[in-house]
Amino acid sequence: VCAGTLNGLSVTGDAQHQYQTLHKMYNNCEIVMGNLEIVLIDHTQDLSFLQTIREVTGYILIAMNVFAALPLRSLRVIRGTQFYEERFALFVLLNYNPNATHALRQLGLSQLTEILAGGVYIEKNAQLCHVDTVEWRDIMRDTRLEPIV
Repeated sequence: VCAGTLNGLSVTGDAQHQYQTLHKMYNNCEIVMGNLEIVLIDHTQDLSFLQTIREVTGYILIAMNVFAALPLRSLRVIRGTQFYEERFALFVLLNYNPNATHALRQLGLSQLTEILAGGVYIEKNAQLCHVDTVEWRDIMRDTRLEPIV
């Protein structure tokens, strides 16, 4: 079990510092108590340490990154005890570099079966594949919410 963050889009230090903080917090972590915020990570960084995460109690924010794949292969549940922008449990935004070929191409959430509270927002990810083939309504418990993809 490890603690999550509540920084939103604000970052401290450069991209290298951001990565080192992320690695220190989530290496060998299985349950994130709070939010998993992955912001401003470069395409050269190894994110394989994230593959041990099985559950996030808050929300997941993936924004302004330029890595190709997010290795959250073991993630099964987003509890949504906290929301990003007051209503989202999964928020994926602006994961590409307009001046280069580096961009998020796959989320890698193959085991995700439940979002217990909150919605899904996935937008402005120029090269992200397959998000429109996921039946987000089957994963989201709140049937009143419409996924924004």
